[in-house]
Amino acid sequence: MTTKRRTPAPITEPHPAPGRKLVMSTMWGHSPEWRRHVDFYVTDEFGTWRDMRRLLGLADRKQAAILFGAVSIQHRYRDFVFAFLLKHRRGPRPRVLVTDATWKPESRALSRLTGLPASWFGLPLRVAVRLIDGTHVRYGVLSTDELHTFPKLWGVDPDRVIFTPFPATIDPDTPITHGDYLFAGGNSLRDYDLLERALAPGGPPTRVASTWTPSRPIPHLRAGPVPHAEFVELLAGCRAAVVPLEVSVRSAGQQSYLNAMMLGKPVVVTEAPGVRDYIQDGVTGVVVPPEAEALRRAIVHVMDPANADHYREMGERARAWVLANATDTIYKDRVLLDAVGLDRGRPRARTTES
Repeated sequence: MTTKRRTPAPITEPHPAPGRKLVMSTMWGHSPEWRRHVDFYVTDEFGTWRDMRRLLGLADRKQAAILFGAVSIQHRYRDFVFAFLLKHRRGPRPRVLVTDATWKPESRALSRLTGLPASWFGLPLRVAVRLIDGTHVRYGVLSTDELHTFPKLWGVDPDRVIFTPFPATIDPDTPITHGDYLFAGGNSLRDYDLLERALAPGGPPTRVASTWTPSRPIPHLRAGPVPHAEFVELLAGCRAAVVPLEVSVRSAGQQSYLNAMMLGKPVVVTEAPGVRDYIQDGVTGVVVPPEAEALRRAIVHVMDPANADHYREMGERARAWVLANATDTIYKDRVLLDAVGLDRGRPRARTTES
């Protein structure tokens, strides 16, 4: 497993101003280091002029800015607009770290909105990245695979692309039960058609919390979107979780399998970018090729009551690993160090070639 927890070094400023914080962010955080060094605020006015003015005020005389790269049309692409304004405003520019830079050269959201093919938005998205890019900008990707693919895809300097491992986002104290069903959830880059082909006749009860619709009726399969509270309840009550992923230029699914691991659930995940950065096959989870037969065998094995002790121990190891390496506090403190330039020794594209 490539991700190891690093004890955060103290953050210091050469000439600190009394009462002034080093960093501003469009994300929130609760750790002592985050509250000590980061200015941020919560708003429901994403992308408005008043929002931008307030963000620019927070950025004044800051050493670094942490932006959220996964903003969408729902947020009016707020952080991209703000990154553009930071680049072109007068005066010294803070270092910028764009987190969660898990992008594809297409937009399904804009496709649904306009009726145009998703691939048509590849060029405009590349132009948007060029408009915010500069020597002051670094990009945090969620897999070591993307250290190589991201710079080539978006035309940025590989030395400014870093691996920022994603965290689990679920409460570790969520009540857990042990049902008899298999659970899958989420929409991003999921291959539920593969899961459908893998489900053997007479297989285990399976619940898929997603907008996906099966191609044919399967008696033991239920699929459909659910409210967040029900999603958490289904995850916490399953015997095992499965995450069938599309193979893409970017990683996906980390939140789903890390949350399951946090709850001590055995996870079966198909091979895709990033998976082995978080899961050690046979130790903290099961990683299989994206093939129906391989996925079917793994599901049958993990759901067999005869193997319950084996997978209970796997789930315990997975939970311990997440608590030690992939909590929200660990993620935010790591991102903070990266933002202010204290990330020496972190994997980068030109240092991880094999």
